[in-house]
Amino acid sequence: MAAFLAGCGQPSGLEVQDAWTRDTVGSTAAAAVFMTITSPTADRLVAASASVAGKTDLMTMESEDGAMGMAYLDAIDIPADVPVSLDPSGLHVWLADLEQPLAAGQSFPLMLEFERAGERRVVVSVIAPAAPPPSTGTQR
Repeated sequence: MAAFLAGCGQPSGLEVQDAWTRDTVGSTAAAAVFMTITSPTADRLVAASASVAGKTDLMTMESEDGAMGMAYLDAIDIPADVPVSLDPSGLHVWLADLEQPLAAGQSFPLMLEFERAGERRVVVSVIAPAAPPPSTGTQR
């Protein structure tokens, strides 16, 4: 009965895979976090937080007049059964005012807040600047 009641609080099936960021070489005080999110039902990522950063935002890369820049987002849409990739060329979670540099080989928790699925805790792996990003090997 307890297992049944625990499952009633949030829709099941939302998956977050391969959460990662790069080593913040030197004194860089910000970092971008990437991952793949899949949900069997439509949802929206509405917020994120991490104890390693003073501020956390949802952002995207965009091109305006030939120059790339970042734009703040209120939410990231997660369509049903369509993997949404947060990657260096687009959507990402931005960590500002880092408490200390992020070093390759470390990891840290990141809380993601979804409109329907609620809060999800993921572990973010810190990789070396030239290392290839982690991958589940699945593509759609």
